[in-house]
Amino acid sequence: MAYVELHCHSAFSFLDGASQPEELAARAAELGYEALALTDHDGVYGSLEFAHAAKFFGVRAITGAEVTLDHGIHVTLLVESRHGYANLCRILTASHAKTRRPGHEDRQPLPPSVSLETVAEHAEGLVCLSGCARRGLAVVDPNGAARLAAAFGRDRFFVELQRPFERGDARRNALLRDLAEHLGVETVATGNVHAHHPRRTLLQDVLVAIRCRTSLEGCEPERRGNRESFLRSPEEMLERFFFDRVAAERSGELAQRLAFDLTEELGYRYPDFSDREDPAIFQLAEICRHALTERYERPCG
Repeated sequence: MAYVELHCHSAFSFLDGASQPEELAARAAELGYEALALTDHDGVYGSLEFAHAAKFFGVRAITGAEVTLDHGIHVTLLVESRHGYANLCRILTASHAKTRRPGHEDRQPLPPSVSLETVAEHAEGLVCLSGCARRGLAVVDPNGAARLAAAFGRDRFFVELQRPFERGDARRNALLRDLAEHLGVETVATGNVHAHHPRRTLLQDVLVAIRCRTSLEGCEPERRGNRESFLRSPEEMLERFFFDRVAAERSGELAQRLAFDLTEELGYRYPDFSDREDPAIFQLAEICRHALTERYERPCG
């Protein structure tokens, strides 16, 4: 079974991902991927754009998000069904509802986060991977991983293995495999992609420095300075996980289950402005004014 990348960030992971959704879709097709997941940080902002681009290039788009739990811990959520997409949106809505502190609206918003309990309550229709190598739930809080494993069930919770060629990779993956065995769940390999091409990893470093408001040297612990976080071919990824090829191949098996199609199942479509001369932004404004008038039954000023 071929490898499928299930953990991938676009530029919609603001100041972290370095490639547009279309670039990721085109590169995935070039590398021979049958499917690719987009899992931007705490949102599905680029998911529809990615889904349309992937379909154009003959790649099946998998919808998901890397969700931040309380205390900055991450899990990767992937959509299996229409109900799962609704649950993912509920989880993301809850995470962003906490960004404003009551009585402190003039201050800097808090970063999005959601409780582990909220994720567990909305598990139906979603597949949960245990998170990235740095801040993943299984790495930081194995007990929390056990709680989500119980909520999702062994068929929809997987311990996520990554190999970013950072210090401690072998030891961390050995511990994660032991945890998976203890929990009675399977492992799955992912690449935690942040760029579609090796050249774009240079920009990714700069974006992280901007986010951290420091120099490249000052954000060394945060950025991926070894420039390994780009989209590799399925064959390269199978070779990368030679020590657990089954976990790499399981990504392809899992991808087959994630059949939700954002371009078909929710009825979304991009408007076609090609038949008129006035700028698209004016047309969009008119559509919005018309919709607001219908909804609130009075003209908008």
